[in-house]
Amino acid sequence: MRTSFVGRTRFRAVFAVPFVVLTFTALALAADWKPTRSINFVVPYAPGGGSDVLGRNIVSVINNGKLCPVSILVENKPGGAATIGTTSVAQAKGNVHMLLTFISGQVSSPIVVGKGAATYQDLTLICGLAIDEQLIVVKADSPFKTIQDIVAAAKQRSLSIGGTATGQEDQLCNRLFEKTANIKLRYAPFNSGGECLTAVMGGHVDMIWANPSEFVPQWEAKMVRPVVVAKEMRLPGLPDVPTFKESGFDVTFKMFRGIAAPPGIPPETALYYENMMKSVSDSSMWKEKYLKQFMLSSAWMDSKEFRKFVVQSEGTFKGILVELGLVK
Repeated sequence: MRTSFVGRTRFRAVFAVPFVVLTFTALALAADWKPTRSINFVVPYAPGGGSDVLGRNIVSVINNGKLCPVSILVENKPGGAATIGTTSVAQAKGNVHMLLTFISGQVSSPIVVGKGAATYQDLTLICGLAIDEQLIVVKADSPFKTIQDIVAAAKQRSLSIGGTATGQEDQLCNRLFEKTANIKLRYAPFNSGGECLTAVMGGHVDMIWANPSEFVPQWEAKMVRPVVVAKEMRLPGLPDVPTFKESGFDVTFKMFRGIAAPPGIPPETALYYENMMKSVSDSSMWKEKYLKQFMLSSAWMDSKEFRKFVVQSEGTFKGILVELGLVK
């Protein structure tokens, strides 16, 4: 028995050394590189939307924790269902001073747009940070109190619903809802969640798809009202808002929020940004001022995990887009 124990001990030691060497090498690579000038942080959506809130909160956490030796400047580049801003980063090959907010819609949009639009394969995926929630939101004085009210009305007359862009998360969720409820809604695409919110408050659409980060201030001001959430369980911050499933409709959706960079950057640069974002994810400010305040779920994924998740999401999105008739 004693011999057997020693044998197992030696066996473990053989495999422990490479791990230590790899860990040391990774840390050394990250320590070998630091940004030398300001970083251009591209948000491929208009101000006021969920990606804009994401980008600006990341910068606030980085500045507060002094996590980066240079300034980070947020630049909104909306248009083309996020393909304009995303493609601009993909074309900046080797630019080590550029980052990009990267969400589910930037996976589905290129599938719809086709040739010429940058895909995740044209970028360096850095990390995944959080899972956001999709809700249907109405104006505070809307006659629709429940999702059952909306379904009943949609079977009697035409209703409009706003969402961010064509072929992105909002329209994907909308298709899932239409299919399970056996209804058809007029989908109105906008450039950002902020524009959607303006449209529903102005009475231009009957309802919108929105993330909490896009409507929480207006909800607190009693200007809008969330009706239902596409999540397995109710949100702790919105305990009175039921899920689709408990309302009798099989609709759930996991919208990711992460970070990417241009293609062709050195491994040490990618690792530096990954480590910096991990520090953001671990900070109390991030957890309290972003995740908790805007009701997101923490979902840290390193570059390899994030890429795997993105590839899986692409397969799911393609199936829904075919149903919508947006791709063949």
